[in-house]
Amino acid sequence: MKGTFLTSAALVAILALCVFGTKSTVSRAATPGAAAAPASAGCTPPTSVGANVQETAWKLFVAATCPVNSNKYPYVVWENWIEQSQLYTSSGEPMLLERGQRPRFHMSPLARIMQERARGTREIRPEQLMPESANQDCNSNTWSKRTICEEARLNPSAQNYVTANKLTTKQGQIQFAKAGKTFDFAKPGVEVKVDWIQLSTCTNPPTGVHVENVNGTCYALGGMHLISKLIDKWIWATFEPQNNFTNPQRCVVLGCDDPWGSLPPKTSGSPTNRTPALVALMKSAGLAPEWGNYRLDGVQTEFVAGGKPTVLGNSIIEGDNAGNPTLMKSASCITCHDLSTINQQGQGLSPDFVIGAPAPLPPGQEYVRRDFVWSLALAQ
Repeated sequence: MKGTFLTSAALVAILALCVFGTKSTVSRAATPGAAAAPASAGCTPPTSVGANVQETAWKLFVAATCPVNSNKYPYVVWENWIEQSQLYTSSGEPMLLERGQRPRFHMSPLARIMQERARGTREIRPEQLMPESANQDCNSNTWSKRTICEEARLNPSAQNYVTANKLTTKQGQIQFAKAGKTFDFAKPGVEVKVDWIQLSTCTNPPTGVHVENVNGTCYALGGMHLISKLIDKWIWATFEPQNNFTNPQRCVVLGCDDPWGSLPPKTSGSPTNRTPALVALMKSAGLAPEWGNYRLDGVQTEFVAGGKPTVLGNSIIEGDNAGNPTLMKSASCITCHDLSTINQQGQGLSPDFVIGAPAPLPPGQEYVRRDFVWSLALAQ
């Protein structure tokens, strides 16, 4: 476990900290005291989509989880990226953190919206609830009754796009839209959303799960969404560990399908083995052993395939944390994120469990799509 039970992993060069774009000068999360080693090919993210989108998803995941420190935060590359609550502040200026300081966990904005709907709230405005939920404590009103925390990170390319276009504030986004500009992140842009399950003890951490000790409380990484702008509609991929304690609903509702990294490719919850290609990729990157127990649930690149709506969801992020795993039957990352919009009054559509091709935007309200990026809704 990281911080207490971490298995040693090879450190990578400073280059590996910046493989997804120019190193951030805002998050100040550069590796303190990390020894340099030759950067491996596995720690370099792909610059285009290969013949197999699952392979591309795994290469993005492995590059993002390349080791940084073996015994202290930040442990992996994506923990050097800025957290969304640091980027979208009341002042509009990104929040600086001390070197090695971890941004606070918060509640899932999606979970907060679903809870408000369950209470019968008549009008749910994401521009009100999303910034508020990002400053709230973790969610204890989950399906499993466990406390689940969330964080969302933008890599340097995505961060730089937001700051360079003055999109850290709602007013900046309104002016951007009024000028007729199109929200269009750069190709290297990547975001991750990570859900952490709070453990009751740091003793005997769950096997094959990445666990970190944060101020004396241990958290297990139960689910990760990763999106990449390598294609116009982004690549949407989600990952979970094979552990019945942390992830009892993994692959149960939607099934999992990974023809590149999993043997057998499909499962409804039974454990699978890694393919030799995935084993070799992780070995080349020097990943800590627990990452070898994570599996790709699935990948989306289109709203519809073969005449049918595509679906994708994570049993922790859309299931347990949002309140009900059966909601995943109507989970589509790409369709939900297409709802990220803003109009000239600073209002936007709300996240929802919807599948298939996106509905037309409401007429007469001048909504503009924000390139599938929900973190922009945190702007104040």
